[in-house]
Amino acid sequence: MRRRFEFLLYTAAILFFIVRYASTDQEPPRRAAPSPTKPGPSVSVPDSARLPRDISSAVIVDIEEKSRASVGTAFAVDDEGTYVSARHVIQDCDAIALIKDRRAIPTRLQAVANNRDFAVLKTDQVRVKPFELTEQAPTRGDDGFMMGYPQGVPADVRATVIGETVMKSRGRYNTRERVIAWVERERRPVFSGSLGGISGGPVLDANGRIVGTVVAGAPRRGRVYTTNPKVFAEAALISRASESASNDSISNANFDSIADGYRASLRIAQVYCSVDQ
Repeated sequence: MRRRFEFLLYTAAILFFIVRYASTDQEPPRRAAPSPTKPGPSVSVPDSARLPRDISSAVIVDIEEKSRASVGTAFAVDDEGTYVSARHVIQDCDAIALIKDRRAIPTRLQAVANNRDFAVLKTDQVRVKPFELTEQAPTRGDDGFMMGYPQGVPADVRATVIGETVMKSRGRYNTRERVIAWVERERRPVFSGSLGGISGGPVLDANGRIVGTVVAGAPRRGRVYTTNPKVFAEAALISRASESASNDSISNANFDSIADGYRASLRIAQVYCSVDQ
C-alpha cells in the first residue's frame, strides 16, 4: 500500500511539473540555449528567402551549475527499450521517466558522451519500432523535421540546414563539439518563444532517417542546433537499429501528422528528469 501511494505521489508530481511548464514561454530549467537566453518571439524564414550565412562564430551554451527538474524529448533507437536524448536534459537526475498517457515509465541512464550533448537511456517496459539512423550529415539547403515536446506540449518544426558551426557548453560540464545549424521555416501548430522541451528530440530527413538530435535553439534568430549524426556511429547505435527500423516518407504537407503517430506509439516520447531537493 505504501509503495502504491509513493508511486501515485511521484506520478502526480511529474504531471504537475509538466502542466506548469507547458503553460509558459519561459526557458525551461536546465535547457541548453545559446546566449542571450531571454525568451522572445520566434522568427520563421519563408521558403523563398535566401539562407543566412552568418554562422561563423561559435554558439555559447550556459548550463546551470545545479541540477533541477526538467522535461525533454527522447526517441527509440532499437526495439529493446533503448532511447536517445540530450545530455543536458537528463544529467544528474535522481530519477528518469518516459511519460505515456499520464503514466511514468521508469527509465535509466545508460551512457553519456563526454564530448557531446548526447545521452542514451534504457527502459525495460517499452518495445517499439526504432528509427533508421545515419551518420551522414545533412548539407546546406537540406530540409529536416524536428519532432517532440517544445514547451512541454506536442509540436514540430520544419527547418533548413545553413551549415556547421561549433557549440561550446559551459557550466556543470564543459564540451566543445561540431553541430549542424538550421534556420526555422515553420512551426506546427504555430507558437512563439522557446523551443525548450524539444531538446533530445530527433530531426528526420524526407526519407524518415534521423540525421541529428536537437540540442539548442535561438528563437529570436530562428535558429536551431543539432548534433552531428556521426555521434550515432560513435555510440555504436546504427547497426542495432538497422534490422528492425521502420521509415516513413516525410514532406512539408505531412510532417506534423507523421510526428503525432510517432508520439502515440512512443517512438518519440516525453522524458522527465526528477531531482531531489
